[in-house]
Amino acid sequence: MRFLSYVLIFLLFFAGNATFAANKYSIIPQPQSLIPQEGKFSLNTETKIVVTFADSRILQLAKDFAAQMKLVSGLRMEFVQSATKNAIIFKEDKTLAGEAYSLVVSPENITLKASTSNGVFYALQTIYQLMPAQVYGKKLMKQEWSVPGVSITDAPRFAYRGLHLDVSRHFFPISFVKKYIDAMAIHKLNKFHWHLTDDQGWRLEIKKYPLLTKVGSRRVESLVGLYAENYPKRYDDDAHGGYYTQDEAREIVRYAQERYITVIPEIEMPGHSSAAIASYPFLSCERKPIKVAKDWGVMKDVFCPRDSTFQFLENVLDEVMDIFPSEYIHIGGDECPKDRWRVCPDCQARIKAENLKGESGLQSYFIHRIEKYVNSKGRKIIGWDEILDGGLAPNATVMSWRGVNGGIAAAKAGHQVIMTPSAYCYFDHYQADPSTEPITIGGYLPLKNVYTYEPIPAELTPEEGKFILGAQGNVWAEYQKTTTDVEYMTFPRVAALAEVVWTNTNSKNWDRFRTSLGEQFLRYKQLGITPSKVFFDVSSRIESASEQQLKVVLETDNPDCEIRYTTDGSLPDKNSKLYDKAVVLTESSTIKALAYKANQPLGKMFSKNFIVSKVTGCEYIQNPVNTWYRGQSTYALTDGEVGNAKSYGQWVAIRSVDGELIFDLKKQETITRLMVGLLNAPALNGYYPPLVTVSVSDDGVAYEQVSSENINSNRTMGTWSVYRPELVFPPVHARFVKLTLKNAGPGSNPDEEGGQSQIMMDEIGIW
Repeated sequence: MRFLSYVLIFLLFFAGNATFAANKYSIIPQPQSLIPQEGKFSLNTETKIVVTFADSRILQLAKDFAAQMKLVSGLRMEFVQSATKNAIIFKEDKTLAGEAYSLVVSPENITLKASTSNGVFYALQTIYQLMPAQVYGKKLMKQEWSVPGVSITDAPRFAYRGLHLDVSRHFFPISFVKKYIDAMAIHKLNKFHWHLTDDQGWRLEIKKYPLLTKVGSRRVESLVGLYAENYPKRYDDDAHGGYYTQDEAREIVRYAQERYITVIPEIEMPGHSSAAIASYPFLSCERKPIKVAKDWGVMKDVFCPRDSTFQFLENVLDEVMDIFPSEYIHIGGDECPKDRWRVCPDCQARIKAENLKGESGLQSYFIHRIEKYVNSKGRKIIGWDEILDGGLAPNATVMSWRGVNGGIAAAKAGHQVIMTPSAYCYFDHYQADPSTEPITIGGYLPLKNVYTYEPIPAELTPEEGKFILGAQGNVWAEYQKTTTDVEYMTFPRVAALAEVVWTNTNSKNWDRFRTSLGEQFLRYKQLGITPSKVFFDVSSRIESASEQQLKVVLETDNPDCEIRYTTDGSLPDKNSKLYDKAVVLTESSTIKALAYKANQPLGKMFSKNFIVSKVTGCEYIQNPVNTWYRGQSTYALTDGEVGNAKSYGQWVAIRSVDGELIFDLKKQETITRLMVGLLNAPALNGYYPPLVTVSVSDDGVAYEQVSSENINSNRTMGTWSVYRPELVFPPVHARFVKLTLKNAGPGSNPDEEGGQSQIMMDEIGIW
């Protein structure tokens, strides 16, 4: 009983000192088993290194470790055949799996065990993270160098732990690609998906087809702003180009191999092929010259499945496979419009000759044929989940990005799957309120959402779940023009992904992870990485919404701070109200907040408007109901949240017809005004309605108009903008309120849903 009491006291102490424990063992990704031990191992001039492995790669890893320690500490550690005290011992243990390792640190020695060089490499990454962040630096630091006592047994949960980089939309130099790989290594990721070709640029030298880089690697200009922001579109008039020679690509392969990372190249087909077609027009259905794409999005010119196209692609793949020794070659397969195929005599002849089921069957034929060729070379293909359409190639691995359904279908059919759903794995999405963030493609993926992702869908049986190889983070670069932009979008979200793919679910803990991130930011600084600091910012979410009341939760990912806030529009400071529970708003307000530590502000100031009215949190009748975009909930127009012009995720859109919204106030109310948020988005054919009217009723049948506003037509062209008309009228008693919005008529952008225009709305308030 006394023993159990001591154990309980220890556990309570450890739980109460979670911050201390996490700071002492700030390892990301978290090991499967970590047992704290007393004391620490101190490195000094007498420390020895013992390597008992016969594998020369492990000896080299030990030498690399010694060299880095000498660089930052000045210590010269001698390699000896045998030592038990004041030693770092590399010991072979054949009972451990390939990437597994064990690590025991005591005051006498560090004993590292593994069966392969992979395991040794990951053990060393853990040792680095047990030391001060300066161990990642490039200069001598006069300080104590020690490793806290610990016993670790560790192995990855998934075999595939990936990170992607798009170099087609914007080209990044070899030096940055190496830096990116270095960052992958400290997160114990092992697959680098290199997206080398797309509509906007071909980035790999192919000796048999020199025009791919002479022509296809360069576009004359690039789109300005969001792809859906401006109409007519605007461009920057700056040529953009660049490519990697085959020697440079081989250097990246070698560099990655030294860090136990496999480079998986992607050569897009049959869609996203404008750059290749611009170089060699015979590859398209129309055989007409085109330009390397300067817009983002999906282009209609795609590879035509003629024999000459397949010969071209086989020749390209021969050179690709000669450069990249990876088991997998990624062939894209996504977002392939069928417009050209439908009217192409050669495509229709192929469909008839092969007895295919239309154009979807033709795409399946295309993928099958390429897979057969790649398989003949002893390799396998990966494709985005569109390769499921029309029938999946027999040996293909599916990369599920359009949600999880593609991965579920492939796994149930017995195919290997890599999960990368955009809702959890697309690092080009906003990581905080879009109004405060650099422009990007859209979406919303905060750090915690990445961390909570579970790659094995609940719909799969345990046997089916074995087909999930792992998961991958994707970094698309339409809006990441510089290497700093890429770093901002990738870090620290990749740290969260690292735990998703490495750490067992029962070892994951959000509070422990976010406490450890403080040390991870210091490591990023030593590595010259510029991460997002959203971690230190305040964010909000609605806890509940009801008539004339809104409960707003303020929070921050950083656990080591307090939040100070105001609701009267004034700037918060260290003396402002301390946040301790949800803020209750009974009228429309602007909340401003800052995170503080030791009376010093952290991160950006939070500022957001909230609408509170008689219809806050109320349902409403919307006609028509078949809208283009329904917002984020059935209360999208009454949830208290105000939309912004950087993302249309919060907006409700009604396409091609007039809009009508009816609010039931449940009882007779006196009202005098209505406000509605409207978005002008000309590239989406989204225009301010030329006429907005408000009508009221006692019975919901007979309505009387009480106010209207004609919105000037000059608001309907140009760039994105927001207008919030407030329709004021004499006091009226009513139960039902009807808002009618007139459609602006045919849109000017014929490429957007056939030119049909739409009304785009956000928060509505009635007082």
